[in-house]
Amino acid sequence: MDEDTISVSKGVFIFNNNIKRSNNRGRRKRTFTTNKTTDDNEIFASNLWYQQYANLKNILEENIMELNDNMFSSVLSELVQFVGSSRKSAVEEIPTAALLTGINMPDHAAQFSTLINKIQQNETPHVACLYSQDCVNIKNMIENMINKLMNSEGETIDDEDEDHRTIKKHQMNLSVLQCWYNNVYGEKKIMSSPKKQRTNIHQKALVVIIPDFESFTSSVLQKFILIVSCYIKVLPFVFIFGIATSLNTLHTSLSYQIMSKINIRVFKSQPSIVYLDNVLENAFFDTNFPFHLGGNIFNLFIDLFLFYDLSVNNFITNVKYAMAEHFCFGNAMSLCTLSKPQTREMVENFTHNDFENVRQLLSFRKLVESETYENRIKLLTDDDYFKDVLIKHLRSIQKYLRRFHLFLKVLHVLVNDLPKAPLGKKIRELYAVAVSRDITKSDEYKESFQLLGFLSKVELISKLSAIIDILSPKLTSVEQNKIAEFVNKLEQYLKSMNDFNMEELQDAVEEIETEALADETIDSRQQFREKLLGMAKQKSAKQLNKYEQLRKEVLDLLSNAFEEYLVEPKSFYLHEIFFFDDVSIQNNIVGTHRTAIHNALNDPQYYLQCSCCEIPNSTSIRHTMPDICIAYKLHLECGKMINLYDWLQAFLSIVDPSDADEESDRYVKPELQARFTQIVTELEYLGFIKNSKRKADHVARLTWGG
Repeated sequence: MDEDTISVSKGVFIFNNNIKRSNNRGRRKRTFTTNKTTDDNEIFASNLWYQQYANLKNILEENIMELNDNMFSSVLSELVQFVGSSRKSAVEEIPTAALLTGINMPDHAAQFSTLINKIQQNETPHVACLYSQDCVNIKNMIENMINKLMNSEGETIDDEDEDHRTIKKHQMNLSVLQCWYNNVYGEKKIMSSPKKQRTNIHQKALVVIIPDFESFTSSVLQKFILIVSCYIKVLPFVFIFGIATSLNTLHTSLSYQIMSKINIRVFKSQPSIVYLDNVLENAFFDTNFPFHLGGNIFNLFIDLFLFYDLSVNNFITNVKYAMAEHFCFGNAMSLCTLSKPQTREMVENFTHNDFENVRQLLSFRKLVESETYENRIKLLTDDDYFKDVLIKHLRSIQKYLRRFHLFLKVLHVLVNDLPKAPLGKKIRELYAVAVSRDITKSDEYKESFQLLGFLSKVELISKLSAIIDILSPKLTSVEQNKIAEFVNKLEQYLKSMNDFNMEELQDAVEEIETEALADETIDSRQQFREKLLGMAKQKSAKQLNKYEQLRKEVLDLLSNAFEEYLVEPKSFYLHEIFFFDDVSIQNNIVGTHRTAIHNALNDPQYYLQCSCCEIPNSTSIRHTMPDICIAYKLHLECGKMINLYDWLQAFLSIVDPSDADEESDRYVKPELQARFTQIVTELEYLGFIKNSKRKADHVARLTWGG
């Protein structure tokens, strides 16, 4: 035995046989060749429903991405400016930005990712984003920070200079970072060439971002800030803390001594509820987006947002899943478009199976029942006749959808600030009511219009101006007939309300003076004064009645428009092509983890949908089932303690029953034993069993029943 391998404890010894590693292994690029199977996009690319789904999904993602850039641009621009201006003068404290992000934790990753990109593009390439799970102690935190700062993209160093790449991670400290920074931005580096002088003459800040400030241990943060503060005069550090709760968290986590080392400036991002309203109004409630959520599923998604995670990203993911479920119904859903030429082109290319797919819609039965006996037979059997009827009803729904969101915003302008808000203060609340039932026949709608009957002239003029501003940009050649006429009437009423009061007031004064002077019964100045006051009150009452009449005409005009354009979507035949309202997907979106795992292991056919795993009842076991499913169902038959040998024998009797009649201590094939060992490890990882300290050949069961 070699003396180098003598050890008291058991161990594994590695001999490198004097093989030296290549120094340029960092430049080596590995290439992997994989036998990639057909992609999902290639599988469904020929289906009309998938083409339309992919098109709408891309439009939705582009709209949301553009909206995110606009929404976060203000606070992100301020942060970038803070990073750029923080090092213009000598500092004694570390410049620190406290970004109050709100408690919508799932959305923080995208926000900080955008912030990192903007800082790297505009200010400095040296950005280190540190997360709590990677910084359990001060050593790990400093090593991770230095590693990310020294390996940031875009740093201006020589290609031949790879000293920092040869430094191992455990050797990294702030002294090494200082040497590296001086090497990159020092005088020697600047004077090396005119080109490098132009690129390196301005020193770049070292930005450290901590997105989850509350998750860090206070002692680790305090030590980190204290150590970094010692290098603030030689290294231009800038901190950005992401705080989800409130600024008090910063003061409670850090002591006064540590707080004196940082110079804090507070930034606030928009609350998640405001973010959601902007996404809904600008991305989903759009006159050009044909896919819509029904009232039940929309309320489900809103409840999940408000009471579960406050994550707009999860809300958008839920909508995308609903879109996938909607279009998977078949090629009938490819007609979910607001383009009339595209609709006709798709219908012309429909096959008999596609028309049968449309006939499977629930509202198709109502369409058949509304026709005469002869037309019923044609709808069920004649594809050419059904083609014309289908195009007719699709165009009526398209016309309705173009105006639905438009007048929904008009109604929102009228009712959003009413006392007690009968129809809600947000447009999402209006949408949930409008797609669930006929909103104009609801008690909330009637109550709202009763309150609108008390609007003052100033309030009504303000609302009419806002309504005209909403409708005027949407006037198209197709909608010129009705909506343009509607806008013209509103403008006339608005002009009358602005003009009539001043003219009639002047006429009233003159008439009062004339009648008072012509009255011969007035004997004194007191009687003349009382006469003037009486006539003024009488004329004021007449004026008020005229305003009330004008206000009533305006509200009647608006109410008639709402009754025409805000009807219930279910009143249209074939509305399922544009509206998805299947709440059964709740189990897939908000699933119970234990139930899902049990269903998967106890009945794999539930998810795999394969015939080889189909079982007649829940207690049956087939050898074609996955190994972990077989072992799981066997462990359900055991008590609190499971004998591993007995468990193995039961597993072998199902997987390899050829030797079942032999002795119990029969030879076990290595591959079968390896498979059993793997599934035991997997079940332990899932939390169903654990090692037993009482018996070495037993495992303890951690669950009760199935």
